[in-house]
Amino acid sequence: MRTRATLFKVMERQPVVSKAILSIGYDLSSQTLEIEFRSGRVYQYSQVDPSLFQWLMKSNDKGGLFNRLVRDRYPEREVSPAAEPQDLLAALRASLDTNEPK
Repeated sequence: MRTRATLFKVMERQPVVSKAILSIGYDLSSQTLEIEFRSGRVYQYSQVDPSLFQWLMKSNDKGGLFNRLVRDRYPEREVSPAAEPQDLLAALRASLDTNEPK
């Protein structure tokens, strides 16, 4: 199970088998669908009926169903976590480390 903390609550997502989608979560109280794509981007879709979430979880073609019934049909916002500054610094240091003798 993957989770992402928001300012107000944690959205829990279930890993799924899909070429495009890594995990899917749903918050019943706010009717919010959260999808983590294999690209690493995370989006929330509001006003999604619980039955659509259930159908998506049972579908063998989650990406296709998402494209037909969710994308461009519900209000969306990206909630992808921002890269941590220390991670960027570590990546820069690693890219400059050539392992050459000094």
